[in-house]
Amino acid sequence: MEIALPVIVILALAGGVIWVLVSIERKRTAAWGDIAARIGAKFTPRGSGVHTLFAFQLFGSGTSRKTNNHLQWQSEGLTVHLADYQYTVRNYTGRGSHSKTYRQTVCILEKQEMDLPRSFLRRQVKFLDWMGGKFGAQDIDFEEDREFSKAFVLKGDETGTARVFGPELRQHLLQNRDAFKTLEMNGTAIMLNFGKRRKPEEYADLVGLAMPVYYMATSEGSAW
Repeated sequence: MEIALPVIVILALAGGVIWVLVSIERKRTAAWGDIAARIGAKFTPRGSGVHTLFAFQLFGSGTSRKTNNHLQWQSEGLTVHLADYQYTVRNYTGRGSHSKTYRQTVCILEKQEMDLPRSFLRRQVKFLDWMGGKFGAQDIDFEEDREFSKAFVLKGDETGTARVFGPELRQHLLQNRDAFKTLEMNGTAIMLNFGKRRKPEEYADLVGLAMPVYYMATSEGSAW
């Protein structure tokens, strides 16, 4: 009995933690479902395959990729996707391996008439990106906008991407640099990755950050 008691305690604690986590996820899904009903969006609480439809760098990372709490609706000629996305990365060391699961909320704006150059933007990590620059890593800089170039790493077609990221878009992204982790464009779609899971009640702010990117990218690019 003395041996069994610690095991029972551990199992009880583990069961309690699992129950709490499941309850949190259920409440989150219910909240997203309420938002979907309020705005008239199609809601897929589990198992959405929307991440398989777009050739974004984020969707090619890691394994065990999943999209949950997926809202889809039409707005101003665009198909808007707002969802929780997760993937797992396994790291191997001399002592074995361990895995980490990354969870974030993403917003995708889709329009068949767009033809955007493939572009990837992220916040700059000073030392690592300084080292990368020494070894020839790509980073499109704007001589006329040193503040933007110091804040972000931008990769893509040198001509097309630089044209799309005009002054207004650069200013918008600079002002909101802490609100998102990465921005990707590719053909008919734009995606903002917010870097962590955001609260359902923030949905309007998330879409409100993404929509100007579409308008500025398509109006400043001479191809549109």
